[in-house]
Amino acid sequence: MPGFQYEAMNQKGEIITGFFAVETVAEVEARLAQSGLSPLKIQISSNQDGPVNLNIPTLMERLHGIKIDDLILFCRQLSTMLAAGIVILQALRIIGRQAQNVLLRIAALDIADQVEGGTKLSDAFAVHHKVFTPLFYNMVRVGEETGSLDRSFDYLSKLNENEKNIQTKIKAATSYPKIVISALVVAILFLMTFVMPKFVTLFASSKHGLPLPTKILIAGSNFITGNFIILFFITAALITAYRMALRNESFILAQDRLRLRLPIFGPLGIKIYMSRFCRVFAVLTVSGVDIVRALDLAGAALGNRVLAGMMEKIRHEVEQGRHLSEAMADYPILPSLVREMLAVGEQSGRMDEMMVKVADFYDTESDYTIKNLSTLIEPVLLLALGGVVAIFALAIFMPMWDMMNVVKGGG
Repeated sequence: MPGFQYEAMNQKGEIITGFFAVETVAEVEARLAQSGLSPLKIQISSNQDGPVNLNIPTLMERLHGIKIDDLILFCRQLSTMLAAGIVILQALRIIGRQAQNVLLRIAALDIADQVEGGTKLSDAFAVHHKVFTPLFYNMVRVGEETGSLDRSFDYLSKLNENEKNIQTKIKAATSYPKIVISALVVAILFLMTFVMPKFVTLFASSKHGLPLPTKILIAGSNFITGNFIILFFITAALITAYRMALRNESFILAQDRLRLRLPIFGPLGIKIYMSRFCRVFAVLTVSGVDIVRALDLAGAALGNRVLAGMMEKIRHEVEQGRHLSEAMADYPILPSLVREMLAVGEQSGRMDEMMVKVADFYDTESDYTIKNLSTLIEPVLLLALGGVVAIFALAIFMPMWDMMNVVKGGG
C-alpha cells in the first residue's frame, strides 16, 4: 500500500508534516480535515518510482475541474502509449507526473495505485466521478472487456474533441447577443444614472407639464440613483438565488424545457443535442455496448434533462422489445431524420454508420445556423436598440421643444 507524506497548516499558522498509510489522496485530505489541518503539499510514496510531488489543486481548478483540452490530451496520450505496448500502470504514472492540471495528476496517480492494488481500471476511474463522467468509465469498462483499451481511449479523445467543438459553437452562437445586450444595459444605466439627473433641474424650471416619456425616465433615474446600494444587493441576491436554484431538479428541468422552446435558439439547441446523442450512441454501439446500455449513456450525455428524460422512457420501451425508431416516433420534438435513419440502420444492421451520418449532418446544419445567427438576430437587437434611443430622445427633446416654443411665444 502506498503512503502519503504531507505538509499542512494548523489553526495557529504552524506547518505540520506527517505520513498516512492510506490508498488515496482523498483519504489524506479527509484525515487532515478531521484534525483541523489545511493541506499545503501531498507526496505519494511508491516503492517503484519514489516520491512524486502532488500540489494541492488551485481554487479555480477545484471550482471548474478539468478542462476539456486536458481530457483530450489525457485520452490521446493513453491511447498512444497503450497502442505502443506500454502497460496501463506505467502509462498512468508517466501522465500523472507530466499533467499540468493538478486534479488530473492526482487522479491518474491514484488510479494507477488502485489498479496496482487489484482494483479494475474502470472501477478506479469511477472512484473519481467528479473528474470522469459515467460515459468515460463505462467506455473504459468496454475496453477492458474487449481487450481494446487503446481504442476506447481513442474514441474518448474523439468524443471530447467533438464536445469541445459543440461548446465552441454554443459560445459563438451566444457571444454576439450577449455583447449587444450587455452594451445596451450598460448604456441605459449610464444614461439613467449620469445623463438624466443633469436634465432634471433644467426641466424642473419649466412651468409646463412634462411629457410622459420624460416623467417615466426621471422617475426611473431618481429611483436608481436613490436606491443604488439596495439595487446592488438585490441583484447580488438574485444571482445567488439563481445559482442555488440550479441545484434544484425541478428548476433545471423547467430551464431546459424553456431552452428547447426559445425561437431560433431552441431549434439550434436540438440540432446540437442530436449531434451529441448520435455520435456518442454510434461510438458505444460500434464498441460492442448493447443498445439499451448505449441509450442510457448517450441519453445521460445529452446535456438537457427534458431530452434525457425522453431517452430514459425510450430505453424502457426498447427493453420491452420495441424497435428504437418506433419508440422515438412517440416524441415529435425528436427530429424525423433521426428516426428514419435509425429505421434504415435497424433494417440493414448498420445503425452505428447511420448515426454517424446523422451526427455529421446536424454538425453541418448547426454550423450553418450559427454562421447566419447574427443575420437572424440583428434585426431584433437593432429594433430594441432603436426603441431605447427613441425613448431617450423623446424624453429629452420633447420638453426642450416645449420650452423653445414658450420662449418664441413670449418674444
